[in-house]
Amino acid sequence: MYQSYAIADCRPRERFDSFRALVNDVFCPMEIDSQRMVRDAFEARVDAVDLGNVKLVRVSTNPLQVRRRPQDIAHISASPYLVKFQLKGESLWSQRGRQVHARPGDFVIASTAEPYSLTFCGDYEMPVMVVPEAIMRRLTPDPDQFLGQRMAAEEADCGLLSSFVAQVVARMNQLSEPMVRRIEANVLDLLGAVLSARAKPGSLTREQLLAQVKVYIQEHMHDRGLGPATIAAAFGISTRSVHMLFETEPMTVGRYIRAQRIAACRRTLESQELAHAS
Repeated sequence: MYQSYAIADCRPRERFDSFRALVNDVFCPMEIDSQRMVRDAFEARVDAVDLGNVKLVRVSTNPLQVRRRPQDIAHISASPYLVKFQLKGESLWSQRGRQVHARPGDFVIASTAEPYSLTFCGDYEMPVMVVPEAIMRRLTPDPDQFLGQRMAAEEADCGLLSSFVAQVVARMNQLSEPMVRRIEANVLDLLGAVLSARAKPGSLTREQLLAQVKVYIQEHMHDRGLGPATIAAAFGISTRSVHMLFETEPMTVGRYIRAQRIAACRRTLESQELAHAS
């Protein structure tokens, strides 16, 4: 579902306060500061699309500084990860004592469970992907290792992900519901591939690999060719290894895929969108 927030409809001197309250609601509580001269004529645009489990929010404003403080962290129970894509302008981001200078095409990963600061010295545009902690940890067992790292636009896989996100936000108000679901699967697939390529050496436990495989199945159940062979290719393991992962599970991998597809069909049939149908 697409939503555009009408900050521009507020009176100029009320826009900054409206934006600050909106950010706390859409993302999480944080301190936002701006120069007085900018506040009096503050310009901002915020729109978002709910992809399913993940939300993608495009933010563009005048120069400002954002700080996630310890007292802000205490106000929420869930702490999602924020994947921040620098589409226009530049920013300085700091977490865990590491500072990143992000330029157009770069992206960074921030944990809302820890303090961080973000400074925009000029006007900017930044799509932000809000990823629940459980999903991020299924993409990579240790997402915190990427905090304070610049995912550079000049690196092929990072640039591909940034370009894909830029294309999505450019058309976010035109996307159909079936397309939105596929986009979430694709963007998480790309993000997972980027993180896997940069993860610190160390093998996953069986439980961690099984959890990642189940997430992959959820995100690709619409693909007709989904099966042990495609899963094995995606994870760089043998087909036999995929079958072995499910040996202690209640279902084989084939039955698990079928069960997830049936459950998805049921959710669709029970949705409000089909309430009028016989």
